[in-house]
Amino acid sequence: MFLSRRQFLKVSAGTVAAVALADKALALTALQPVIEVGNPLGEYPDRSWERVYHDQYRYDSSFTWCCSPNDTHACRIRAFVRNGVVMRVEQNYDHQTYEDLYGNRGTFAHNPRMCLKGYTMHRRVYGPYRLKGPLMRRGWKQWMDDGSPEFTPVVMTKYKFNARYLDDMLRVSWDTAFTYLAKAMIIIAERYSGEAGARRLREQGYPPEMIEMTKGSAIRCFKFRAGMPVLAGRIMNDLLLSGAIWPQD
Repeated sequence: MFLSRRQFLKVSAGTVAAVALADKALALTALQPVIEVGNPLGEYPDRSWERVYHDQYRYDSSFTWCCSPNDTHACRIRAFVRNGVVMRVEQNYDHQTYEDLYGNRGTFAHNPRMCLKGYTMHRRVYGPYRLKGPLMRRGWKQWMDDGSPEFTPVVMTKYKFNARYLDDMLRVSWDTAFTYLAKAMIIIAERYSGEAGARRLREQGYPPEMIEMTKGSAIRCFKFRAGMPVLAGRIMNDLLLSGAIWPQD
Protein backbone atom coordinates (compact mmCIF):
# COMPACT_ATOMS: atom_id res chain seq x y z
CA MET A 1 0.00 0.00 0.00
CA PHE A 2 1.30 3.39 -1.00
CA LEU A 3 1.07 6.27 1.51
CA SER A 4 1.87 9.84 0.78
CA ARG A 5 4.04 11.76 3.18
CA ARG A 6 0.98 13.64 4.48
CA GLN A 7 -0.93 10.40 5.06
CA PHE A 8 2.04 8.78 6.80
CA LEU A 9 2.33 11.69 9.23
CA LYS A 10 -1.38 11.55 10.03
CA VAL A 11 -1.27 7.80 10.71
CA SER A 12 1.87 8.13 12.83
CA ALA A 13 0.45 10.97 14.89
CA GLY A 14 -2.74 9.03 15.53
CA THR A 15 -0.84 5.93 16.59
CA VAL A 16 1.35 7.88 19.01
CA ALA A 17 -1.67 9.59 20.54
CA ALA A 18 -3.50 6.31 20.98
CA VAL A 19 -0.52 4.68 22.66
CA ALA A 20 -0.06 7.68 24.96
CA LEU A 21 -3.69 7.61 26.02
CA ALA A 22 -3.57 3.86 26.62
CA ASP A 23 -0.41 4.15 28.74
CA LYS A 24 -1.93 6.96 30.76
CA ALA A 25 -5.10 5.01 31.36
CA LEU A 26 -3.17 1.92 32.46
CA ALA A 27 -0.98 4.05 34.71
CA LEU A 28 -3.95 5.68 36.38
CA THR A 29 -5.42 2.30 37.30
CA ALA A 30 -2.30 1.57 39.41
CA LEU A 31 -2.57 4.75 41.45
CA GLN A 32 -4.10 4.82 44.91
CA PRO A 33 -6.80 7.34 45.65
CA VAL A 34 -5.66 10.56 47.29
CA ILE A 35 -6.55 10.81 50.97
CA GLU A 36 -7.81 14.22 51.89
CA VAL A 37 -5.89 15.65 54.86
CA GLY A 38 -7.10 18.85 56.40
CA ASN A 39 -3.92 19.76 58.32
CA PRO A 40 -0.86 17.67 57.34
CA LEU A 41 1.06 19.12 60.30
CA GLY A 42 -1.56 17.91 62.74
CA GLU A 43 -2.08 14.42 61.38
CA TYR A 44 -1.04 12.30 58.46
CA PRO A 45 -2.16 8.79 57.50
CA ASP A 46 1.37 7.34 57.06
CA ARG A 47 4.27 8.84 58.99
CA SER A 48 6.62 5.86 58.89
CA TRP A 49 9.00 7.82 56.65
CA GLU A 50 9.76 10.08 59.61
CA ARG A 51 11.66 7.26 61.31
CA VAL A 52 14.55 7.89 58.93
CA TYR A 53 15.00 11.36 60.39
CA HIS A 54 14.30 10.29 63.95
CA ASP A 55 16.83 7.47 63.84
CA GLN A 56 19.72 9.16 62.08
CA TYR A 57 20.96 10.57 65.40
CA ARG A 58 20.09 7.51 67.49
CA TYR A 59 23.06 5.99 69.35
CA ASP A 60 23.75 3.13 71.73
CA SER A 61 26.59 4.69 73.73
CA SER A 62 29.07 7.54 73.69
CA PHE A 63 32.57 8.35 74.92
CA THR A 64 34.89 11.35 75.02
CA TRP A 65 38.48 11.89 73.99
CA CYS A 66 40.93 14.70 73.24
CA CYS A 67 41.04 15.23 69.50
CA SER A 68 44.42 16.01 67.90
CA PRO A 69 44.18 15.17 64.19
CA ASN A 70 46.93 17.51 63.07
CA ASP A 71 47.27 20.33 65.58
CA THR A 72 47.92 20.89 69.28
CA HIS A 73 44.57 22.30 70.42
CA ALA A 74 43.44 18.98 71.89
CA CYS A 75 39.72 19.74 71.88
CA ARG A 76 37.52 17.52 74.01
CA ILE A 77 35.22 15.57 71.70
CA ARG A 78 32.30 13.20 72.24
CA ALA A 79 31.69 10.29 69.89
CA PHE A 80 28.34 8.59 69.45
CA VAL A 81 28.38 4.86 68.78
CA ARG A 82 25.73 2.68 67.17
CA ASN A 83 26.20 -1.04 66.53
CA GLY A 84 29.83 -0.69 67.54
CA VAL A 85 30.56 2.01 64.94
CA VAL A 86 31.19 5.69 65.59
CA MET A 87 28.41 7.39 63.63
CA ARG A 88 29.16 11.04 64.41
CA VAL A 89 31.19 13.28 66.70
CA GLU A 90 30.64 16.67 68.27
CA GLN A 91 32.35 18.78 70.88
CA ASN A 92 31.56 18.07 74.50
CA TYR A 93 30.73 21.63 75.61
CA ASP A 94 32.59 21.31 78.91
CA HIS A 95 35.67 23.49 78.42
CA GLN A 96 34.57 25.63 81.36
CA THR A 97 35.32 22.67 83.65
CA TYR A 98 38.98 22.32 82.62
CA GLU A 99 41.44 23.04 85.38
CA ASP A 100 45.23 22.90 85.53
CA LEU A 101 47.46 22.07 88.47
CA TYR A 102 47.35 25.70 89.62
CA GLY A 103 43.55 25.95 89.69
CA ASN A 104 43.20 27.97 86.50
CA ARG A 105 39.95 27.18 84.70
CA GLY A 106 38.62 27.57 81.21
CA THR A 107 35.51 29.55 80.39
CA PHE A 108 32.24 29.05 78.57
CA ALA A 109 33.67 31.31 75.86
CA HIS A 110 35.72 28.37 74.60
CA ASN A 111 32.52 26.56 73.57
CA PRO A 112 32.13 25.45 70.86
CA ARG A 113 35.70 24.48 70.15
CA MET A 114 36.12 22.06 67.29
CA CYS A 115 37.32 22.19 63.68
CA LEU A 116 36.34 20.34 60.51
CA LYS A 117 39.28 17.96 60.92
CA GLY A 118 37.83 16.88 64.23
CA TYR A 119 34.32 16.53 62.84
CA THR A 120 35.59 14.08 60.22
CA MET A 121 38.10 12.24 62.41
CA HIS A 122 35.95 9.11 62.56
CA ARG A 123 35.99 8.91 58.76
CA ARG A 124 39.77 8.69 58.90
CA VAL A 125 39.53 5.96 61.52
CA TYR A 126 37.29 3.82 59.32
CA GLY A 127 38.70 4.95 55.98
CA PRO A 128 40.07 2.39 53.52
CA TYR A 129 43.47 4.11 53.47
CA ARG A 130 44.05 4.16 57.22
CA LEU A 131 47.33 2.72 58.45
CA LYS A 132 46.95 -0.64 60.16
CA GLY A 133 50.56 -1.08 61.14
CA PRO A 134 53.86 0.80 61.35
CA LEU A 135 55.63 2.07 58.24
CA MET A 136 59.21 3.24 58.01
CA ARG A 137 60.86 5.39 55.40
CA ARG A 138 63.47 3.39 53.49
CA GLY A 139 66.04 6.17 53.47
CA TRP A 140 65.70 6.83 57.19
CA LYS A 141 66.10 3.16 58.03
CA GLN A 142 69.21 2.95 55.84
CA TRP A 143 70.59 6.05 57.55
CA MET A 144 70.11 4.37 60.92
CA ASP A 145 71.67 1.12 59.70
CA ASP A 146 74.69 3.07 58.40
CA GLY A 147 75.37 4.52 61.83
CA SER A 148 73.28 7.70 61.48
CA PRO A 149 76.05 9.93 60.05
CA GLU A 150 75.78 13.62 60.88
CA PHE A 151 73.87 15.73 58.43
CA THR A 152 75.67 17.31 55.52
CA PRO A 153 74.17 18.28 52.16
CA VAL A 154 75.53 15.04 50.71
CA VAL A 155 74.15 12.90 53.54
CA MET A 156 70.73 14.53 53.39
CA THR A 157 70.51 13.93 49.65
CA LYS A 158 71.76 10.35 49.88
CA TYR A 159 69.13 9.33 52.43
CA LYS A 160 66.41 11.62 50.98
CA PHE A 161 66.06 13.81 54.06
CA ASN A 162 65.50 16.72 51.69
CA ALA A 163 63.03 14.76 49.52
CA ARG A 164 61.21 12.42 51.87
CA TYR A 165 58.07 12.51 49.77
CA LEU A 166 59.97 10.70 47.00
CA ASP A 167 61.11 7.86 49.26
CA ASP A 168 59.59 4.39 49.56
CA MET A 169 57.77 3.18 52.64
CA LEU A 170 58.55 -0.16 54.26
CA ARG A 171 56.15 -2.21 56.33
CA VAL A 172 57.88 -3.28 59.52
CA SER A 173 56.86 -5.12 62.66
CA TRP A 174 56.04 -3.32 65.88
CA ASP A 175 59.20 -4.75 67.45
CA THR A 176 61.28 -3.27 64.63
CA ALA A 177 59.53 0.08 64.87
CA PHE A 178 60.02 0.34 68.63
CA THR A 179 63.63 -0.82 68.38
CA TYR A 180 64.52 1.85 65.82
CA LEU A 181 62.60 4.44 67.82
CA ALA A 182 64.63 3.62 70.92
CA LYS A 183 67.86 3.78 68.90
CA ALA A 184 66.88 7.19 67.55
CA MET A 185 66.26 8.51 71.06
CA ILE A 186 69.64 7.24 72.22
CA ILE A 187 71.35 8.93 69.27
CA ILE A 188 69.63 12.24 69.99
CA ALA A 189 70.43 12.03 73.70
CA GLU A 190 74.10 11.33 73.06
CA ARG A 191 74.62 13.68 70.11
CA TYR A 192 73.06 16.77 71.65
CA SER A 193 74.35 16.50 75.23
CA GLY A 194 77.35 18.29 76.72
CA GLU A 195 79.34 21.07 75.09
CA ALA A 196 79.51 19.23 71.77
CA GLY A 197 75.75 18.98 71.75
CA ALA A 198 75.36 22.65 72.64
CA ARG A 199 77.67 23.56 69.75
CA ARG A 200 75.56 21.53 67.33
CA LEU A 201 72.41 23.25 68.56
CA ARG A 202 74.01 26.68 68.11
CA GLU A 203 75.10 25.77 64.60
CA GLN A 204 71.54 24.71 63.81
CA GLY A 205 70.21 28.08 64.89
CA TYR A 206 68.51 27.26 68.19
CA PRO A 207 68.07 30.23 70.59
CA PRO A 208 70.73 30.56 73.30
CA GLU A 209 68.03 30.65 75.98
CA MET A 210 66.74 27.25 74.90
CA ILE A 211 70.22 25.75 74.77
CA GLU A 212 70.95 27.06 78.26
CA MET A 213 67.77 25.46 79.63
CA THR A 214 68.93 22.02 78.51
CA LYS A 215 71.64 22.16 81.19
CA GLY A 216 73.80 20.05 78.93
CA SER A 217 71.27 17.22 78.75
CA ALA A 218 69.60 16.56 75.38
CA ILE A 219 66.91 14.57 77.15
CA ARG A 220 65.43 17.89 78.24
CA CYS A 221 64.77 18.61 74.54
CA PHE A 222 62.50 15.59 74.24
CA LYS A 223 58.80 16.23 73.94
CA PHE A 224 56.35 13.53 74.97
CA ARG A 225 52.61 13.41 75.32
CA ALA A 226 49.77 11.04 74.53
CA GLY A 227 48.89 12.80 71.29
CA MET A 228 52.34 12.57 69.75
CA PRO A 229 51.80 9.30 67.83
CA VAL A 230 48.86 10.81 65.95
CA LEU A 231 50.36 14.27 65.66
CA ALA A 232 53.40 13.13 63.69
CA GLY A 233 55.88 14.65 66.12
CA ARG A 234 59.50 15.25 65.23
CA ILE A 235 60.71 11.74 66.03
CA MET A 236 57.48 10.00 65.05
CA ASN A 237 57.39 11.87 61.78
CA ASP A 238 60.56 10.15 60.63
CA LEU A 239 59.22 6.79 61.69
CA LEU A 240 55.80 7.54 60.18
CA LEU A 241 53.95 5.91 63.01
CA SER A 242 51.30 8.60 63.11
CA GLY A 243 47.80 7.15 63.07
CA ALA A 244 49.17 3.62 62.85
CA ILE A 245 46.94 2.08 65.47
CA TRP A 246 43.23 2.51 66.10
CA PRO A 247 40.85 0.72 68.45
CA GLN A 248 39.21 -1.36 65.73
CA ASP A 249 42.54 -2.70 64.51
